[in-house]
Amino acid sequence: MTVESALLKQLLSHGDFETWNRLKQHYLPEGEYQKLWKIVDKHVHKFQAMPSFEDLKFEVRSRELQEKIYAIEAVDTEVPAYELLEYLKDQFTQSEILSKIETYLDDTISIADAKENIDHLQEIVVAVQDRVDTTKDNDPMDEVELFDSEEDLARRIGLGLNQDYDISYTFSPKDLVIVGAQRGMGKTFTCCNIALNAHENGRSSLYFTIEMDSRQILQRMAAVACEVPLKKIISREGLYQKDYNKLGEWWANRFEGGKELLSQYNLYDDFDKFHFDLIKSCKLKDEGQLDIHYDPGLTLAKIISTVRQKKIEYPDLGLVVVDYLNQVRRHNAPSRSGQYEWTEQIEISKGLKSLAQDQEVLVVSAFQTNPKGEVRFSKGIEDAVDASYVIEHWGRNEDCIAFRCKKMRSNEQRGFVSTIDWDTLKIGPHTAIDPDTVEEMKKDMKTGEDTYDL
Repeated sequence: MTVESALLKQLLSHGDFETWNRLKQHYLPEGEYQKLWKIVDKHVHKFQAMPSFEDLKFEVRSRELQEKIYAIEAVDTEVPAYELLEYLKDQFTQSEILSKIETYLDDTISIADAKENIDHLQEIVVAVQDRVDTTKDNDPMDEVELFDSEEDLARRIGLGLNQDYDISYTFSPKDLVIVGAQRGMGKTFTCCNIALNAHENGRSSLYFTIEMDSRQILQRMAAVACEVPLKKIISREGLYQKDYNKLGEWWANRFEGGKELLSQYNLYDDFDKFHFDLIKSCKLKDEGQLDIHYDPGLTLAKIISTVRQKKIEYPDLGLVVVDYLNQVRRHNAPSRSGQYEWTEQIEISKGLKSLAQDQEVLVVSAFQTNPKGEVRFSKGIEDAVDASYVIEHWGRNEDCIAFRCKKMRSNEQRGFVSTIDWDTLKIGPHTAIDPDTVEEMKKDMKTGEDTYDL
């Protein structure tokens, strides 16, 4: 008796429609079993019910398949179908892993460098995950609670871009939020502001960056956190003693014992020496950390494996930022249609949502829009998200930035407008009025005056 035979026996004997819907064709060995799967599947689609053994005996004309049906019918087992399906999935997964590793050992390991080997192993994980359904079963309905627990509510966090908006809009550790803009319109500095908000609220943030390296992201975070102009930090020109003091305090606060070491230095002259001594004598804090992961060839597999690792390293991991979604690839294998093919983008979005749910961590990702403010490459990426915003601003002419809400799953669909300091790139925390609204108000007032004159 095989697992495959026992499973089919239980499915057909009990008409187990629910378990049948979870049985994928490729879980079964090629040949007779997959042929039987197709016949049963055809019957289910035609009659909306599981066939009996008698039904199959009439429907199947092949002598070999008829003999297989009689053999399956004779199987004696009391193991429930749902358990047998789990055994079959385990068996299939093991076989898939061994097959892919065997190919990897034969074709790749001897000629690849360390990074390529690690990336290939991560791709194997994603490839197997794509073929095996590992989603958890639904909780029994009598155990589902109506309200979130106090602990769950405490884990919700706002974006930190507008204090008024954050009163009504917070996001759970299983949400996926995306923020879109055209090129050069503020995706990255918005993501930096959001990551800093989690950090300042005592949560660790993991930031994946593709186009800017770790230092460039950290410079933007420092500018926002310390309210020091970014241009001065990048050029290292025009910084005053008070600027160095702010930057030094923020820098030291990321390390255990950093503040004690800070008092020994005149940062205006000794910032580099302070940093060198800091990393030699102190270690990064275990909580409330900012961790930046720079990878120009970032894949979904790399994101998933890194988040799993960092969840162990940072138990308080509250936010994962991906900058940005359209540049992430599912794997490093060459694609006929390229990474910007619409189905690829949808799968990346679904993968990030699954990551948020599996690891119970809020995921925020930037995405690129076209000049009309619509999702570039594939509108379908919004299907899996819990909230979607598009950035609009008027450059340095106006000290405000708007976030137009395009989707909101669990609340009223409403965006916000915040103040922004264009020198430091700090967004909020105060609400602002955008110039378009101001113009409309002026027109309304003018119309009102004309009416009064009449």
